[in-house]
Amino acid sequence: MRALKIWGMTMVVVIAVLGLYIYQNNREYQIILLNTNDSHGSILPVDSVGGMAERATFIRMVREKNPYVLLVDAGDINTGQAISNRADAKPDILAYNYMGYDAVTVGNHEFDKPLNVLLKQMQWAEFPFVTSNIQRNGTPLGVEYLIKEIGGVKIGIFGLTTKNTENVSIHAGEVTFENEVMAARKVVKLLKKQQVNLIIGLVHLGFTESAPGFITSYRLAQEVDGIDILVDGHSHSFIERPEHIHKTTIVTANQSGRYVGEGIIRMKKGRFVGFYWKPVLIKGFQPDSVLSLQLRPYVEAAEKDLATVVGEATEEFSLFQDGENLARYGETALGDLVADALKWKAGKLNLKVDFALTNSGGIRESLPAGKITKGDVLAVLPFDNVLEVVALSGSEVRRLFDYIASIPLGNGAFAQVSREVRVVYDSGRVRTLTIAGRPIEDDKMYYMATCDYVAAGKDGYEAGLENITGRENTSRSLSDVLIEYIQTKGKIIPRVDGRIKFTD
Repeated sequence: MRALKIWGMTMVVVIAVLGLYIYQNNREYQIILLNTNDSHGSILPVDSVGGMAERATFIRMVREKNPYVLLVDAGDINTGQAISNRADAKPDILAYNYMGYDAVTVGNHEFDKPLNVLLKQMQWAEFPFVTSNIQRNGTPLGVEYLIKEIGGVKIGIFGLTTKNTENVSIHAGEVTFENEVMAARKVVKLLKKQQVNLIIGLVHLGFTESAPGFITSYRLAQEVDGIDILVDGHSHSFIERPEHIHKTTIVTANQSGRYVGEGIIRMKKGRFVGFYWKPVLIKGFQPDSVLSLQLRPYVEAAEKDLATVVGEATEEFSLFQDGENLARYGETALGDLVADALKWKAGKLNLKVDFALTNSGGIRESLPAGKITKGDVLAVLPFDNVLEVVALSGSEVRRLFDYIASIPLGNGAFAQVSREVRVVYDSGRVRTLTIAGRPIEDDKMYYMATCDYVAAGKDGYEAGLENITGRENTSRSLSDVLIEYIQTKGKIIPRVDGRIKFTD
């Protein structure tokens, strides 16, 4: 087993994999690149697709046929299936150890839990976390870069995490994020000084051509010279072939372990001369028996608790249409249910509360028809967010909804609201807004139930919450609140009632 336990310092990690030189004379040789990203706690297959043990089988099959393999991940190991969430992603890390990952970068969801959890994950890991633009106390959070030597080819690897993590992750405040372009230029220069043959960036930036205000993998390739391959994550994009920007090739492998990218890196006389890549659907592979055995205690412990039935739904609370999260575009029955649960629980705790609001980005899965289990609810609300009540003036309520009106549709910041709220949006503005059937009074104090993520001003919510006069943390997790609410109702019916409307 490989062990790498030196973190938080600038260093070069040189790992000799094979002693043979693979580019002797004028012959052309190949290195296989296997890439994943945004696994999001996907321990088990969903609809017979994905699964850690199934992924391990595919990777083993590739290695059996090819002596030179590089296995990497572009971040967001955390936050998904409850099996992973309840164990702080320890089964995921153990699986990555077993599969022999060579390098992993950090995604924004690695900051869903306090920093000490990520540091613990780094201790569990037998692979390096490459964090070229994240520092803690003035030193890299993981390793700034590494050089991996595969049969004589020196491969320089760096890792970047979107700087926007500062705005969207509640526990990112204990570290600092350098501008992605500046960090990349610096680390590429360092790698070139080490005379590497190939430079690969593991970047959790997003496979998006146009994203104003953000550094995506496209922009990075446009603005930084010298990068041969970018392995991207964050946007959960599915592509069938690589994207070529200037002299940089970009690849990404969807999400949740559904695909593994398989690329052939062609090297000749120590030079990168070509690249072929395709996504491989992880379906139909027998699960690796050894890894399945290692994961079984986590699966069994979780399944016993998560199988507890908490209520019943007459129909599915559907969240998706054509792959899009509908809660990011308007009112949904599931968003209504979550917001109503927050308002209800705050009242049960004898707190003053007028309405509830929560960001749609925290609502991640549909709620199935029929019996509802704890596991179903934890899939809907996988984050460790807790219920808070904040006090704000009527004028601040207006400012808050003005901000919500300005959010581009499809963004996770878009708000779902409780039944007391009626709001009409008109071309990025609020046309009408009432709470409990009454217009907003600027000088009146209002009490809003929400999650700690919103209360902390993440996702841009500081626009309306910078001057709040009170903030009550109940220490009740949102998932527990929703479970209790469903238990009280017994049977729930998906319906919307016109809380959020848009003018034509």
